[in-house]
Amino acid sequence: MTQLEILTTTPYNFSNNEANELIKKMEAMSLQEKIGQLFFLMHSDMYPKEIIEGMLTKIKPGGLMYRPTSEKTILAIKAFCEKELSIQPFFSANLESGANALLNDQSGYGSAMLLSATNDLDLVENAVNDVAKTAASTGINMTFSPVVDLQINPNNPVTGTRSFGDQVDQVAAMSAKCVDVFSDNDILPVVKHFPGDGVDDRDHHLLPSVNSLSLDEWHQSYGAVYRQLIEQEVPCIMAGHILLPAYDRSVTPTIADNDLRPATLSKSLLQGLLRGELNFNGLIITDASNMGGFNSFYPRSQAVVETINAGCDMLLFTKDLEEDYQSIYAAVAAGIISPTRLEEAVTRILGTKALLEKNKHPKQVGLTIEQQQQLKEQVADKGVTLVKNAIDFHRLDVEKDKKILLLPLGNELKASQQIEKTLVNEGFNVMTADSKDLQFGIEMMMSSSAKTIERYDVILYVLDYQVKSNQTTNRVEFGLPMGQFMPAMVKEIPTIMLSFGNPYHLLDAPRVPVYINAYSNQSEVVAATIEKLLGRSPFKGVSPVDAFCGRFDTKCY
Repeated sequence: MTQLEILTTTPYNFSNNEANELIKKMEAMSLQEKIGQLFFLMHSDMYPKEIIEGMLTKIKPGGLMYRPTSEKTILAIKAFCEKELSIQPFFSANLESGANALLNDQSGYGSAMLLSATNDLDLVENAVNDVAKTAASTGINMTFSPVVDLQINPNNPVTGTRSFGDQVDQVAAMSAKCVDVFSDNDILPVVKHFPGDGVDDRDHHLLPSVNSLSLDEWHQSYGAVYRQLIEQEVPCIMAGHILLPAYDRSVTPTIADNDLRPATLSKSLLQGLLRGELNFNGLIITDASNMGGFNSFYPRSQAVVETINAGCDMLLFTKDLEEDYQSIYAAVAAGIISPTRLEEAVTRILGTKALLEKNKHPKQVGLTIEQQQQLKEQVADKGVTLVKNAIDFHRLDVEKDKKILLLPLGNELKASQQIEKTLVNEGFNVMTADSKDLQFGIEMMMSSSAKTIERYDVILYVLDYQVKSNQTTNRVEFGLPMGQFMPAMVKEIPTIMLSFGNPYHLLDAPRVPVYINAYSNQSEVVAATIEKLLGRSPFKGVSPVDAFCGRFDTKCY
């Protein structure tokens, strides 16, 4: 496509005059400025102020993504850019479930899956609206969200509660609502991770993962979600370090396994499928280019060039900024990245920035702190889900269930600490065990059942396995060396399992009679879960995923 065709086509839809003004602006840029626009850098409080300012003035990047910091820092950087840079970068954050991804004094709305479990699009709209207004008030104009991946594989360690679920219609509806609300608040949504995570059981932060669906399956699931959002004129899509072999093999039946590439490095997936078949004309940004899934196919100096030639318009993050810049500059100078390809990328970058001005909305007043808190409590109350109740559990009774054995497991322990404190204040006798306590483990494994039954009225598992990048699994570990925390007395002592992260723990504890998914260890969510345990509030959540993992035994007791 020519520059004029790009800018006069969806999602830009500029008039010929508007498009020509943007083209003139680009023609006035130096080659260094054009190459700088391809870079999307990261801000972190770990970097000294002078390092950040040096990167901004030297590279003049097209975008800047914030990790949680202070509003003061964000506004100071924005003021610096307005003074020093003729073309402003995108100011962005990962607003997947709240402004906590941007501001270190904010809490979020739990997780995307918690929002989805409310099964209430109006409530979701209110929550996302609050997140967007809070972010926009600091000058943020782009979010790397929503996550539109389908959480299909229970063993996927990185998608998890970042997803709206495993149902196509649900994910599409929730994603579409987020796209609309962010856009209405002048924040550009970047949907991710094309061609779709959640099928593999591996993390593309560590390695190139694979979407192994057949082409028909893909079109009926991920493809359906992307088609809807593209028709909705979503402006930006993030390409993932994820392979889609079925598509490549449909185009080139003889392609060797070793020649398959993830979307970030695949002209076939980006130009053939995304731009060609799905008709997406907006901005394509790579997922973080320092991830293992990106750096497994070529030397770094070649990979950053290949991704631009494949069709990515912007490179998210760098390993060594000067090296990466020089690699792309040299490729442009040598014609390896053609002038036409560079023009296409910069045209879409400037066109997407111009969309912010073209579609500007009147600013609206945000929620008060009290209103925000009420809304977070509403989401928590409506999202927590009773998945399994094989013993007709109604509530914890301080008389009947006074002696509670609390077993905390996870990669975080925030939820268990809050639960222990609250139950003690409610009058329960809570014994909290440490999975590393071998003496306790021996007692659990070797002592008489009668004594254990006499000692405890209820066994309460508090599982706090949060989705984190760069991990190979997010499943329960019941303690070493003997699995001493395994659910071995489910027929003798009422056993309740609470999950404040991964919603699939029935896979490893299929005979647990009572299983509850809360999807987040945020304090409001933990508090809402306790209220439901004590019978003061009914369970209202609707599971957005098959928490039984497609198995018969997880439904048994």
